Amino acid sequence: MDLFSENEELRQIIMESKSGDRNAMSQLVTIFAPSVHNLIFSIIRDASVVEDLAQETFIRMLMSIEGYEFRAPFRSWLFRIAVNLCRDYMRKKKVRRIITRFQNNDETGEEQSFIDRDQDPTRQVQENERMQMVARALNKVPESSRIVFILREMKDMSYEEISETLGWKIGTVKSRLFRARRELAELLRPHLEELR
Repeated sequence: MDLFSENEELRQIIMESKSGDRNAMSQLVTIFAPSVHNLIFSIIRDASVVEDLAQETFIRMLMSIEGYEFRAPFRSWLFRIAVNLCRDYMRKKKVRRIITRFQNNDETGEEQSFIDRDQDPTRQVQENERMQMVARALNKVPESSRIVFILREMKDMSYEEISETLGWKIGTVKSRLFRARRELAELLRPHLEELR
């Protein structure tokens, strides 16, 4: 089953969950747990709080699923809950760290790197340094721009999905994404030689 399309099988599980079917609710959690964990880790970048925020996301999902009306894709609706919890966490804890080019493996939950493990150690060190430089720059981009950047560039979400997830107009999504890219490019300009 394509986990992120509103196909009939997923729609049926959602309908059963809305009716209070605990097995269906459990299925929804199982289906979406990897992507919710991955999203939260991408935003917060602190493995010690991912599980708590993911559990809170699913608790809120289950408490409010009766109100889900299929107006937006379920993934967007669920991601909105997760993103809002991440925002609350960052505001409370003043956590301003952001995703690097590392992500969690959807199946194992382990951190995976886009570095080629067969390359020589010197190149790996250089690549790590470049990624840390990009991460520090992303850390300076305003929160709303960072989140839209993550959803678009790291999660490959469409403008429409991001609009539904964040509750913004598509024009706002595009302008925030443009701003995030521009700010990131400006921050990285002094380091262009090192990033090549």
